[in-house]
Amino acid sequence: MIFSIQKRKRRQQGKLVETRSYYLRYRLGEMPVDRWVSLSTTDKAVAHVRAKEFVEKLEREQAGLTPAPELVAAANAPLSDLCQEYVSELESRGGDSKYVNGTAKRIQNVIRECRWPRLRDVSAEAFMTWRRGKNLKVKTLNDYLTDVSSFFGWLVKMDRLGKNPLSKIEKIARKEDEEEKRRAFTRGEFTLLRRVSGPRSLIYTLAVYAGLRRAEIASLVWGDVVTGKDGRTGLRLRASTTKNGKAALQPIPNWLADDLARCRPEASKLSTRIFPSIPRMPRFYKDLDAAGIARIDERGHVLVFHSLRHTLATWLWETGANPRVIQELMRHGSLDLTANRYTDTLGLELRKASDDLPAFEAEGYTQIRAQICGKEGQNVSQDGEMKAASVEAKTTENKRLSRALSWCGEVGQMVRAAGFEPATPSV
Repeated sequence: MIFSIQKRKRRQQGKLVETRSYYLRYRLGEMPVDRWVSLSTTDKAVAHVRAKEFVEKLEREQAGLTPAPELVAAANAPLSDLCQEYVSELESRGGDSKYVNGTAKRIQNVIRECRWPRLRDVSAEAFMTWRRGKNLKVKTLNDYLTDVSSFFGWLVKMDRLGKNPLSKIEKIARKEDEEEKRRAFTRGEFTLLRRVSGPRSLIYTLAVYAGLRRAEIASLVWGDVVTGKDGRTGLRLRASTTKNGKAALQPIPNWLADDLARCRPEASKLSTRIFPSIPRMPRFYKDLDAAGIARIDERGHVLVFHSLRHTLATWLWETGANPRVIQELMRHGSLDLTANRYTDTLGLELRKASDDLPAFEAEGYTQIRAQICGKEGQNVSQDGEMKAASVEAKTTENKRLSRALSWCGEVGQMVRAAGFEPATPSV
């Protein structure tokens, strides 16, 4: 621990000037740099007394015996005000407005329903009781825990809270049958959807071929349609509009770029949104019904707007694209997410892949099949499969005939062996 009482020197007009009052210079524990505190006195003896009192108080706070002043102030502050500060911090980071608003709403709901007017009223028991009384999906309850716990974690980082009261609460495990599994469109289904959806077909097509989310499509402006030096068109996704907060340039096929250019109004500006509105789920479901596409398949997997992104991943796997390329086009952080969550295995040609494997037959089975050639003197051909496989081969009494007859076409039926003279009585 560094502990010294001295006057500070500061440069004024090019000269070092010493302060009249004494300061405490100290460093405790893992502090990276020294800190200075004014003792507000010119008497050195008084400065020593005040410095000792300050250090003792600081040591008690670090030991948890006395809360720090900022913690005391935060504990008495209205929790709704602290929540508003947190929301402002999320907005300053450039977070998507939909995400920020959803986070704020969830935190405020918990604060109100758990009856936490001030930070000192927060407890893990109250949150657990609240969660047990909510009839919500497991994913939704886990989202509540994530958002509220992140809020308290931010307060800890800002020295407003000693520790996160929800840090030891675990998420609810999701059972496999409780997870909503999405499926991809087949090519035939997507053709029907485009045919019946009219002007919305371009939105659906962009969602598939560019892998765009609903909010990303809604934020597209004509200035985001860019053409590279190679003459290929792509969609520029701004960092403020993507889920992961990273900018990206999504390529699109030439025919889709042409369709996009044809629908651009002449008076549109670069800042004009490409699509004034995006179909909501009721409209999406009506388009599915008009196309005769079932919302839920025989596996229980569902079609939603986000299934259009699943369709891109599935179709790319079908074409044999490089897995790393698929992950990049999907803008996923891990290949596991792309392969396991976004790829519909029903859309993959599993039967064809199985049939394309090299064919091998058991050695004994191959020898048996070689005998079945239909010539006279051998067994009668089998009707597509081995019959009477348990019948043993028998040797005839006439030594001049074949040593052993082949398998019979039917049990007990034998024919003459080929390659020998006709069987006649011995003279």
